[in-house]
Amino acid sequence: MESGAEFEVTVCCSGLRALDKFSHSDPMCVLYTKCGIRGSWVEEGRTESVKNTGDPEWQKSFNLKYYFHQKQSLRFSLYDVDSNSTDLGDHDNLGTAECTLAQILATQENKVSLPLSPYHHSPGDCGSLLVRAVEVSDGTRDRVTLDLTAQNLDKKDLFSESDPFYCVYRRNTDGTDTLVYRSEWIKDTASPDWAPITLDCAKLCLGDWTRNLRIEVYDWDMDGGHDFIGDCNTTMDELAQGEDFQILQFDLINPKKVEKKGYQNSGQIVVKSVKIEQDTTFLDYVRGGLKINLSVAVDMTGSNGDPDSPQSLHYIHPRTGENAYTTAIRTVGEILQDYDFDKKIMGMGFGSKVGGVVSHCFPLNGHARNPYCKGVEGLVSSYMDTLNKVTLAEPTCYSQVLQYAADDAMRASNDVEYTVILLITDGGVTDFQETKQALVKMSKQPISVVLVGVGEGDMGALVQLDSDRARLSWGQEQADRDIVQFVELNKYIDPAKYNHEEEPPEARHRLARAVLQEIPRQVTEYMRKNGISPRVPDIPDDFQEDFDKKFKI
Repeated sequence: MESGAEFEVTVCCSGLRALDKFSHSDPMCVLYTKCGIRGSWVEEGRTESVKNTGDPEWQKSFNLKYYFHQKQSLRFSLYDVDSNSTDLGDHDNLGTAECTLAQILATQENKVSLPLSPYHHSPGDCGSLLVRAVEVSDGTRDRVTLDLTAQNLDKKDLFSESDPFYCVYRRNTDGTDTLVYRSEWIKDTASPDWAPITLDCAKLCLGDWTRNLRIEVYDWDMDGGHDFIGDCNTTMDELAQGEDFQILQFDLINPKKVEKKGYQNSGQIVVKSVKIEQDTTFLDYVRGGLKINLSVAVDMTGSNGDPDSPQSLHYIHPRTGENAYTTAIRTVGEILQDYDFDKKIMGMGFGSKVGGVVSHCFPLNGHARNPYCKGVEGLVSSYMDTLNKVTLAEPTCYSQVLQYAADDAMRASNDVEYTVILLITDGGVTDFQETKQALVKMSKQPISVVLVGVGEGDMGALVQLDSDRARLSWGQEQADRDIVQFVELNKYIDPAKYNHEEEPPEARHRLARAVLQEIPRQVTEYMRKNGISPRVPDIPDDFQEDFDKKFKI
């Protein structure tokens, strides 16, 4: 294998401890990586949490690049998720396992089984972790969209129909299977109509269209003991036959019922439609002239403290000329302004008295009709000037300034513009429901929202707005897509050392990665949902200032 090759790392567990009193744990796996002997452990990512199980299979995987000349250590830490908190200290530890990427790749099947530590009496008696690494083929950029339904499913519940969901597994060379997708469950129906799904062919079948795919259908149960209904096998080659509006049907078979007299099937999977298209990347849109506009909203409420006090989050350090807010502005702004042709950044404040009246949306440069600042330095300068002209007040309301920024974005909206709203706050939102309503509405627009929390205030509401565990909703309306990313600044940069020039480069890169890593995906997801293809490139093909190469995101 070549150095620099990319591998998809998948994980599953068996025999985990049950830490909850009346049910199994809700496990999540966190991957840390360390390069070299003297490197530091860095969080690479987290899986979703799986409800009520001691034998979790996680859908989320990790993509890692292999370097022959480096020792690439991996640490897998498992947690029982008890709340929406992103702080791992709020969750119970289920155990840890370590290995190197080379150890996995050196095995014949590119997989290792690791006992979790600590253990009671012997290794593995508190659970074991199976880690598999598969090289990601770059020979295909295809994406497949499947629209599945089912009919005549077996009834598993006594007083109602089943609550069906399905899982898709791909076959490995050693005959085992890897989970690549788990659907939502639909209540009380024998004929579920699941939401269409879009998957990379590299993830679905590793680019091999003849690789076996198994679809399993279950009846969802709250206790995690989901009842098996039946399964079927297919391949991408077979599924591709449905691309020409040909409806495909597969019998779901339950092996335990095959010998029963008169048994035909336990229902059928119906492939209503299949769409296969070549994948487009964020860089394809950038080359086609994508412009990213940046809008910044700064929390200027009284909970930040008196700006003249060294304890205030708005206090400008006399030696460095920086604070938490300027650090966040510079970290995000200096990346995104490279994608903005006019380098104009809209700067707004909220939560201060302006002219004796509390305002939840006011321009930092003082010009209501033209609230744009010239670049990052212009924005920082306007912010500092505003600190001397307003009186910090209460309450903390986000919805008005978010809606103003969204309305401004839509006035200039076209196929080559996308807006990122950066809202920096010390937490404690008052208009939580109104903010959710605004974000759900914005999910249909070419907008992403980055929430950066500063200080030690209550960030619980911001975690909920990020909604990593469930799609954000307001009333009966769900967000069209995930557009919110929340990051706590203090986890990346020491509050005592707010200095953009003197901060360690790796600290700024880690912060930039955490803040902006979702933006390319959110941009391409919006474009695909709205049928917008990249335009013919109007800048050179050797344009290299993309997120991945410039900031290692």
